Amino acid sequence: MTARATRVIWLLTVVALAVAGVAILREVLPTLRVEWCKLFPEKRSTVAVPPSDAGPKEVVVAYLNAVAARDNNAVRALATTSFLERHGGDGIGCYYRRLELTWVGKPHADTSAYATSVFSVPTRYTVDMEEAGPETDGECFYDFSVGRNNPSERWRIIDYGNG
Repeated sequence: MTARATRVIWLLTVVALAVAGVAILREVLPTLRVEWCKLFPEKRSTVAVPPSDAGPKEVVVAYLNAVAARDNNAVRALATTSFLERHGGDGIGCYYRRLELTWVGKPHADTSAYATSVFSVPTRYTVDMEEAGPETDGECFYDFSVGRNNPSERWRIIDYGNG
């Protein structure tokens, strides 16, 4: 084999490896960003937790703002432990490149196995995801269930779903 043929083979090999590497990184990089964010959270901003007498609507607005801001302390303060265990806990905001709340409706009485007093709060928001995650890019419509077991407790996020 001539020196020129060897160089051509090496060049083609390098190009093929580079193309394969780029393709793999396009698939793996979003997952790595999310997992890195969970391990080493980077808070975008601090969200004020509403006072303990805040209503269900205020709690939902603050919770979604905390998720968007990747403020894990506020997320933990506004949601029940069982909700966080079921839906992602620390790092839940890592899945979202952007989360923008566009509408919050009027709370209405509801029922749930997670609390004795429950209100459902309809929402609409737009998301851009880091990777395929709990939602798809675009507009989302969810009802957030906010509950407590006695009037002296703060309202907390206990569940969410499609109304």
